[in-house]
Amino acid sequence: MFERIEKYLKDKVNDVVFINLKENKKFEVKGFIFDDAIPLPMPLNEVVTKVKDENDTKDISIIKIIQGMVYIMGIDSRFRYNDVYKEFLKTFDKDIINVILKQGFKSIEAGNKIEGLICFKACLYIDDNNLDSLYNYARCAEELANEWGGKYNKDFEDEAIEVFERITETYPDFSLSYYHLGFHYINKKLYKKAEKTWNKCIDIGIDENKEMEIINKLSEIDYKIQYEEGYNLVLSGRPHEALEKLLPLEEKYSDWWNLQFFIGLAHRHLRDFENALNHFEKAHRIVPRQVDVLNEIGLCNISLGRINEAIKSFEEALNIKADHSEILCNLGIAYLEAGNFIKANEYVRKSYEINPHDEITKAWVTKIESMNY
Repeated sequence: MFERIEKYLKDKVNDVVFINLKENKKFEVKGFIFDDAIPLPMPLNEVVTKVKDENDTKDISIIKIIQGMVYIMGIDSRFRYNDVYKEFLKTFDKDIINVILKQGFKSIEAGNKIEGLICFKACLYIDDNNLDSLYNYARCAEELANEWGGKYNKDFEDEAIEVFERITETYPDFSLSYYHLGFHYINKKLYKKAEKTWNKCIDIGIDENKEMEIINKLSEIDYKIQYEEGYNLVLSGRPHEALEKLLPLEEKYSDWWNLQFFIGLAHRHLRDFENALNHFEKAHRIVPRQVDVLNEIGLCNISLGRINEAIKSFEEALNIKADHSEILCNLGIAYLEAGNFIKANEYVRKSYEINPHDEITKAWVTKIESMNY
């Protein structure tokens, strides 16, 4: 938590100036003593506008220092004096987290979400298990991810996901965290995980509007959940069960290359190479430059004894991605099957140079070396 987004906040340090007491000077606030060894931050732009009564003018300098402390803790969680600032803030006002949270809400209402994020992040430095701080920090990161997009999107979305997941672990009955996580899992194409998360949300209980939103969304992604279940069954070596999930989707989603690919993979695992090849070729017509599809077409053709067709597919794939070590090795194997030992050695060697730790490639290098050609 924090590290992935602090790089986007570092320039905010320029909004803070530090003052130091004169040598050997000290001052005391509510029993907390500051000396000349502790730099005191003061913001150029206010973060916390009110800690005590605004009319209490004798506290104005302390208030500005408090503003700076909050700002620094919210920008850089590793700042050297954060622990000192935290202890002072807790001493100064036992309700300091709620004070900072309120300012965070005001910043967001004013359209300044980054200032709100800094406030919520500072609250988490003071108490990293505070539910209000966790939830509002995650929501703010979520909204910034949606607004900024690009490279910011992934980091801020991942931060939101991490914090929402932490809430589900620490406060398992807090349904709103499950609600938000479901949408993030869909963005990550983790449909089954979204389904489980939203079902948990409904089980715990959430307001009627959000429950209906979840039910409608689950209905929309039902086929994607079924597809995800199917391809996970393929990857876990259960092709018969996988086809039971995937084949019913084919009629309606025949132009979905991923579906054709995993149906083909399930058939190949069952050694039904003709059927597998048929589905891989359908996928190839949809995405002609997908090298994994071309690789599978080549593997099926090798298994069917169609070596020239296999070589053609592997070479087509390498024209798209020349440094694909697996396909280089497969092309070498195809040439070996064709009796061309020189080219077999050439391509297997290229594969080995790119990925010398691959056990299959190492085995083929050893095999070719043992052959007299």
